[in-house]
Amino acid sequence: MRGALLVLKKEYLELAKDRKTLFFTFVMPLILYPLIFAMTSVLGNNDAASRAARPSRVCLVDPQQVFAPVLRDDPRHFTLVPRPPGDLRQSIRDEKLELYLEVDPQGAAKLARHETMAMQVLYDHSDESSKLALDRFRSQLRRQETLWVQAALQDVGAPPQLAVPVKLDTVEAGDMGLFLGKMIGSFLPYLLMIMMYAGAMQHGIYATAGEKERGTLLSLLATRLPRTQIILGKLLYIFSIGILSALINLLSLGLSVGRLMASGAAQDGAAAPAAGLAGLGALATPQVLGLTFLLMVPLGLFFANFILLGGIQARNTLEASSALTPGIFVVVLLGVFSMAPGIEKMVFLPYVPVLNVSLAIRKLFSQQANTGEYLVALAMTLTLAAAMTWISTRMLNRESALFKV
Repeated sequence: MRGALLVLKKEYLELAKDRKTLFFTFVMPLILYPLIFAMTSVLGNNDAASRAARPSRVCLVDPQQVFAPVLRDDPRHFTLVPRPPGDLRQSIRDEKLELYLEVDPQGAAKLARHETMAMQVLYDHSDESSKLALDRFRSQLRRQETLWVQAALQDVGAPPQLAVPVKLDTVEAGDMGLFLGKMIGSFLPYLLMIMMYAGAMQHGIYATAGEKERGTLLSLLATRLPRTQIILGKLLYIFSIGILSALINLLSLGLSVGRLMASGAAQDGAAAPAAGLAGLGALATPQVLGLTFLLMVPLGLFFANFILLGGIQARNTLEASSALTPGIFVVVLLGVFSMAPGIEKMVFLPYVPVLNVSLAIRKLFSQQANTGEYLVALAMTLTLAAAMTWISTRMLNRESALFKV
């Protein structure tokens, strides 16, 4: 094992010489995520504030003036505009107005007869301003409906409280921390797989096919170190780089989300976001983090073996990159599949390699951990990693793999 550690040290010493690679691997993630989240937060808050401060432009067709007075009395939220020329749908898509309302021509008469009045609303679901206009109108409509029903009840001598016969009080069984735990548990395995594979791939190519191109592999093989130790040393290097890349990216992401939530709590002056942070802290216990890391280790080792096998057998770095890059798409596909809603209910999933790791991590963070499923995922991933280590070591001991030209 001493030889493998010497090879590992050699690879890290070579990495330390390349300051650009060190920066992009270990420093850039710590800058990138806070920058992205800060920009997204500022732009999102500015856009939401701009929409909230601007009244919604509504084209109203109301022959009997049923709703026109109601909307005119709320200039903060609504401004009535004439119908623009051309197609109404295109006018909304072109943001000439946010909402088109058409009231039943017999609306006032039907209200007087206590009959249901029809209305047609045209809006653009893909536009936030149009959705806001619809939400504002629905809120105004509910208030107006209550007033109309209360007036009708007074006409017949009934108490106006009948207009709201039930007052519903909801009590949340979960908390913000549990919600955040489920949300993080859904995308955390996806991030782990992507970061471990992508983070290790380029360094793995440099340490395998790249060493062939530089001609230093022959010098390494000429030493007294056993070939198996050399292979294991490179495997440890690729594996450790993948784990470090994943941890650094996740650390940066976690700090960015924490700052974003703390900023939201300070702006809103509400206790809910702070309570959410406290709940999330209760979920991310050392036990949960430790069990998650325990699953990451064999998964990272499996990825490292795959990268080592492809890199050593390639003739050059271009061939290695072409052979290993499709693996990113496979990892992305598995990650996206693991994020699908209801995926955890599939009875066969705990027995599918790699995907069962995603399920186990998701359940850890959502406080639904199943000991049996976790042990199955851990055992299967360990077995898979051990098998890949044996296969890669056996195959890479062959002269045809090391000296492929």
